[in-house]
Amino acid sequence: MIEELVAIKHRIAFPVLGNAGVDSRVSAHFGKSKGFILLDSDGENCEYIESDAVRLPSECAPIHALVKGGARAVLCRGMGRGALGRCHAAGILIGQSVGRTVFEALENHNLGRSIDFPDSSLCSHGDSCGGDGHTHS
Repeated sequence: MIEELVAIKHRIAFPVLGNAGVDSRVSAHFGKSKGFILLDSDGENCEYIESDAVRLPSECAPIHALVKGGARAVLCRGMGRGALGRCHAAGILIGQSVGRTVFEALENHNLGRSIDFPDSSLCSHGDSCGGDGHTHS
C-alpha cells in the first residue's frame, strides 16, 4: 500500500511533461509522459529520465529504467491497465498524484494524502487520458 511508504525514506517516480526539477508539471498519462522525475521522499537526489532515451522497445513507459533508478513508487494521474500490471510485477507501488507539480505531489504524499491508484483513473486503449493523444499500436 502506498500509504505505508510515508513512514520510510523511499524513491518516487513522477511522470512529467518536461524537466523543471521539482517544479515539473505531472503528466496526465504515465505512458505518454516526456520523462520522469525520480526523487527521494525527503526531496533529495532529484534526477530526470527522458522517456524516449531509456524506453525498451516493448515498453509504453520506461518501467525498467524506473526500477534501475531505485523507484519504489510512482505517483501519477492516469495510467493504463497494462502499465499498472507491469509496475506491480516490477515491485513498484502506484499511487494517485495529488498536486499539479512534483513538489506539490511530494508534499501531499509526505503528509499522507496519497492513495492507492483508483480504478477510476485507469485509461483504456483509445482513451486519450487528458487529451495527450496517446494510443497503442
